[in-house]
Amino acid sequence: MRWWIFLVSLVSGVSVGAQQLELFTARQGSAPVLQRAQQDGFSDAVLVGVFYAGDVPATVPLSPRFDLQTGKANYWGYAVRSPARDTLLLYVVIRVPFLGFQVFPVSGIGAIPGISSEPLPSWWMDSDSLVVLLQAEQSFAAFRSRYPDSLPDFVTLGMGMLPGMGSTLPLWTVVFLGSPQEPSTTMTCTAWKASQTQQGAQCLGGPSGVGESTAENLRLFPQPASEWVMVEVAPSDCAGFSVLWLEDMVGRRLQQWRWEGCRRQLELRLSAGLYALVLSGSRGQLRHLLVVVP
Repeated sequence: MRWWIFLVSLVSGVSVGAQQLELFTARQGSAPVLQRAQQDGFSDAVLVGVFYAGDVPATVPLSPRFDLQTGKANYWGYAVRSPARDTLLLYVVIRVPFLGFQVFPVSGIGAIPGISSEPLPSWWMDSDSLVVLLQAEQSFAAFRSRYPDSLPDFVTLGMGMLPGMGSTLPLWTVVFLGSPQEPSTTMTCTAWKASQTQQGAQCLGGPSGVGESTAENLRLFPQPASEWVMVEVAPSDCAGFSVLWLEDMVGRRLQQWRWEGCRRQLELRLSAGLYALVLSGSRGQLRHLLVVVP
């Protein structure tokens, strides 16, 4: 599912041109959202996620804009939860000159990958700090050098787990598309902040797509996954691989299996987030991105 659908609700009630919208960071729009949720009768509302989609249909009179130098966008989506009512609320925020922040409720959307029901702590990393970490990441710099016009296609912030950290923490996930000439080329980055001094980012390239994806004769489905994922290798390439494992974005090995034949279903014991699946043996290694959702 493409995540531009929520924008239809946004623009239906706004008569200002997209070029007139002011850019702002994710944190700047969060306070107006919580105020709106309280006005809507959810006095216990807490922020659980932030999202942005860079692809919208031509019929929607809004051109999404995300500035990779400042981390500001011309709109942000927010996921808010009411613990007392066990209800998830979605809002979209824009900032109009002379009018300030405008908040619009959104309905008809299910779960958003990368966002769970766990509240974000007050110290979550803002989008301006996100782009600073990305700019210091070597894989990000190499991808941007090859695809200088690439922009974020989908951005989320939600609580997730990096094994070794001891607890869940706010995780940004950013998906970039390469170019129209190479539509299957993507880069997915994660950035996290565990404390004032402990933070980082990691980027990996891989194929895009929802439902299933392939890379170097390695096929995964479903993609994104939740409780399990099926891994397949082309029959002509099965021999020469002996072990399969999953690792997080900082290279820590989390789960491992023996590899026999050409196909295996893996039971996942992972929190929502981005992982790398590695198939290894005498023939070398095949790597593939795996997105896990709640």
